[in-house]
Amino acid sequence: MAPIITKKETVIIDTDPGIDDALAIIMSLLSPELDVRAITLTHGNASLDMIKRNAVTILNVVAEQRAFLGLPAQVPILAIGCASPITVGQPCVTATHFHGRDGLGEIYENNLYQAPPDWESQLLHAAKEVTKESFHAAQSAFQTTPRDAADEILFHLKNAPPLTITICAVGPLSNIALAYQRDPVTFGRAKRIMVMGGAINVPGNVTPSAEFNFGADPQAADIIMGTTKGFQHSPEGYSSRLALINDGKVAPSHVVVVPLDAADDGTVSKQDYEKYIVPLAKTTPVATFCNSFLIWTFDISSKLYGIDTLSVFDAYTILGTMDMMFDKGDKQGHEHYDAFWKYEYIDLRVESTGLYTQGMSCYDRRPHPSMSWPGIPNNVQVMLRGNGRRFNHFFLNRVFDAGIII
Repeated sequence: MAPIITKKETVIIDTDPGIDDALAIIMSLLSPELDVRAITLTHGNASLDMIKRNAVTILNVVAEQRAFLGLPAQVPILAIGCASPITVGQPCVTATHFHGRDGLGEIYENNLYQAPPDWESQLLHAAKEVTKESFHAAQSAFQTTPRDAADEILFHLKNAPPLTITICAVGPLSNIALAYQRDPVTFGRAKRIMVMGGAINVPGNVTPSAEFNFGADPQAADIIMGTTKGFQHSPEGYSSRLALINDGKVAPSHVVVVPLDAADDGTVSKQDYEKYIVPLAKTTPVATFCNSFLIWTFDISSKLYGIDTLSVFDAYTILGTMDMMFDKGDKQGHEHYDAFWKYEYIDLRVESTGLYTQGMSCYDRRPHPSMSWPGIPNNVQVMLRGNGRRFNHFFLNRVFDAGIII
């Protein structure tokens, strides 16, 4: 029997799909715990044009899956965001060496799966070029918007009660930082910012010191870490944030970072893939879609890294979001995630200019408070360890109906 969900977490997902992003989006939209109001797109794993095509494809797949399962439609807004880092002149970094040029393992070029033929028209908002067919297709999968990603984020935050919307940022933080720069007062209304990014006590995955999302826009990442100055995870801190918001002032943000230290535990093995996913073949819309790119992922993981597992960092972060949903920001009602996550509050900074360390997650490891960085410290909640086995079972059950007893 499916669990009875009495509370939903309202979320905006900022993403760069991407293989693991695709899986995270699917898991989110099939999770009754989440009310996905908007999906905002950023540069990252591939070029923004490829990411737009992937997003339309993924959302159409999910719409088909929900119809297949007899579930009511969930129709998030889809907003287009930054095509490059917020720092002018900073080169745009992609991860096509892993995700393929299209971001999904070359599925289109190799005729393994096809995007909707009118995917570009589906993205148009209130334009004459929208055909009747593409309009109805888009309306069943997502809604368009005249706003860019940053403004879409601010629009939802402004029109919802304060501290009720969580932003799940699983790509470079360009859109999130831009939203903050445009309107820091409204930005402070977010309940929390869940970030997949950084490498705290482990090596980076794109340079010796940088994780991809932080390395792709280090200035944006550093800006978002800086929004936590003055944050206190306590009933008093929550009341203080509400008071600042009600006075029209900038409130500190509750930023939760899921770095590689924890996210590396969020994996699916090739054995699990062959046992639970391959046999589904083309029996459901999601299985058909995922089977088109997952074999690429296991092959490239083996060739590049000599491993037989798929890292699902972004979906792992989404699970963290669900675990924290009962904590409104006052550290009450959080026993669920306390049981599954080890975390610390860290004065986390991101190196934005270093020749060898750009994108590095930095914090002061010196033991004496008198030697710490000057000024008000950042106060970022950093997840250092989760529960990979629990995630693995949850993910396989939620996305592929594996029937694993947790």
